[in-house]
Amino acid sequence: MSVQVSYKKQTAFYIIGLIIILAVIELIANAWWQSEMHCEFEENEIFNEMSEEEKRNMCLEFYNVRTSGTEIVPNQSSESININSHGFRGPEITVERQPEIFRIFMLGGSTMFGMGATSDSTTIPGYTQSLFDNALNNNSVQVINAGIQDANTKTESRMIEQRILNFQPNLIVMYDGWNDLRENFEVDVTIDNWKSICDIGKEKNFDVVIILQPIAGFGNKVLTEQEAYYASTGTDYKNNLLMNNLSLYDEIAGKLSMLNSCTITVDMRNAFDNYIEPIYWDQGHVSDKGNLVIAELIFKKILILIEEDDIQQMPSTYQISERSVEKELGFEENIRNIISYYKTPIMISNLFG
Repeated sequence: MSVQVSYKKQTAFYIIGLIIILAVIELIANAWWQSEMHCEFEENEIFNEMSEEEKRNMCLEFYNVRTSGTEIVPNQSSESININSHGFRGPEITVERQPEIFRIFMLGGSTMFGMGATSDSTTIPGYTQSLFDNALNNNSVQVINAGIQDANTKTESRMIEQRILNFQPNLIVMYDGWNDLRENFEVDVTIDNWKSICDIGKEKNFDVVIILQPIAGFGNKVLTEQEAYYASTGTDYKNNLLMNNLSLYDEIAGKLSMLNSCTITVDMRNAFDNYIEPIYWDQGHVSDKGNLVIAELIFKKILILIEEDDIQQMPSTYQISERSVEKELGFEENIRNIISYYKTPIMISNLFG
């Protein structure tokens, strides 16, 4: 009997010892990982005003976001990033959409998720939400950040079919190009992935907006020295220079007009052409200001998709946050701009006929 007790004690000691060893290994591994982890923006001119500690924390907070396959693990929170119970960055939402809400899902890779954004509200979806909040006389528009690191048109299409449709979207925005190019997708694969979602939108009665995103060196922006370096050295996932695929990106842009089942298609390769200050902090990720520029362009294009009764007179200028700049925005000019991209003649004739 005493021997039996001794064996049990020994087993218990072995188990406790193993747990302690594993815990120590994990602590050492985490310390090593954090020391080795590096974000390009930590050495970028855009973030010069931030302290080294602030930049380091922002980098670690991004890389500490846990994912499971092609989904973000729900219920995570840090100083600059909050993941809700459904695995989307930003505030909590319900699965069921209230009838008075116009729900917009914005999908893309880490550029849409907001890698390098200083907060949830300075991502592209965050700024877009602020623009609608300022433009409408109620909180009738809900913008949801469904971006995820490394997403491309294939994984986004699957996510829309398997998850997003359950949330009853009124509008889906797909912001793509860079990751498809880095994955070496054939041009027609990207186009077909977009088309499949636009066809579902027609069937399920929601709008789909397709956006070809800007990449450093792929537009006509006058690049800073750092930006020019990113453009000339950026690679695909096989370490080949991405600039070698410039003609493929041009071909994707040329085929946007073939997406007849999509509500709107927008080529944003030249979104930053009028900005001489630094915008990119690597070949595709941008600053808070870059996110705001993209959000404003998206806002102009999709404004007409919201019920006209919800729109009050637009202010001549508006401020989004301390980090944003004032931007002149004429309502009539916006509407004309939007119509030039809109592919539903019946709606246009009803509005102005």
